[in-house]
Amino acid sequence: MPTLSEIAVAIYGRVDGDGAIEISHCCDITAGTAGGITYVVNESAAHHLPGCGASAVILDESTGAAGFPAVRVNNPAKAFAQALALLHPHSEPAPQIHPAAVVGEAVQMGDNIYIGPFAAVGDGAVIGDNVIIGAGVVIGRGVVMGDRVNLHPRVVLYDNTMLGNDVAIHAGTVIGSDGFGYVTENDVHTKIPQVGRTIIGDRVEIGANCAIDRGSLGDTVIGEDTKLDNLVHIAHNVKIGVGCLIAGEVGIAGSTTIGNFVTIAGQVGIISHISIGDRTVLGSKAGVTKPIAAGQFYGGFPADDQRHWLRTQSALKGLPELVRRVRSLEHAVGAENFEDKPQEQD
Repeated sequence: MPTLSEIAVAIYGRVDGDGAIEISHCCDITAGTAGGITYVVNESAAHHLPGCGASAVILDESTGAAGFPAVRVNNPAKAFAQALALLHPHSEPAPQIHPAAVVGEAVQMGDNIYIGPFAAVGDGAVIGDNVIIGAGVVIGRGVVMGDRVNLHPRVVLYDNTMLGNDVAIHAGTVIGSDGFGYVTENDVHTKIPQVGRTIIGDRVEIGANCAIDRGSLGDTVIGEDTKLDNLVHIAHNVKIGVGCLIAGEVGIAGSTTIGNFVTIAGQVGIISHISIGDRTVLGSKAGVTKPIAAGQFYGGFPADDQRHWLRTQSALKGLPELVRRVRSLEHAVGAENFEDKPQEQD
């Protein structure tokens, strides 16, 4: 087991206290156990420490350690993530092609590849080094992927999908399915063939059960370092920049452009053919119906400046009392003095 001093070196921290103690695992601050290391994000969260059963704590330079051996760092949350990776490493399967897997013709494979049972790799696919292809994964014809890609069970990559390096895609996600495109004439819906590609950049992580459509003519693109939660739908020809964070149940309609480092909270819906500027934040359940400039914080439906939307919601709560007061004033003055008085319904 590593010592606290060894962990401090790995997470770029400074030991405060006994660095010789051994640490076996990471633990929650409310359920700490001996041998564990936990973390405190700031002084306001430190009240949990006195009753914590952990052996050590990760915190910043200004937060009290309550007598615990500590590692002092600039960013406790990031350092704790690094400690988790150190103390709880993922076990990866040994390289092999399972006998129950099916590999097509003219497939180019790098070194140290794992292909699990009942996976299928289409003709002409190109697979980089140190790739993990889980059970039941389907890789279409002409798919190209970089190094250290991890495809969890039942991922489907349609033909000609492109993945960069260090991409992780979780179970049940479908990449490159047809976009929702139809021409309607005389009540008959004629499908528009979807012939573009889906391109996923380096270090993108995509959650479980997402659906990312291929482009209709051009490409659907997700920029490097962008992270998607579960149950996200990206429609055809959408362009997403680098470093974006997209939470669960978000839907982005076709041909919309999302800038760099945009944060989209859960259940946000964005209409087609608009642009969202860099470093914009969209609050939960926002319904975006128009373009948004860079650096904005929008919420509500239709989405508006978050502060203005919150003020509007606060004012609406007072509307019943305002109606009551107006009726009272009308009664006091005399309803006959109010011409074109609207009819109000309860």
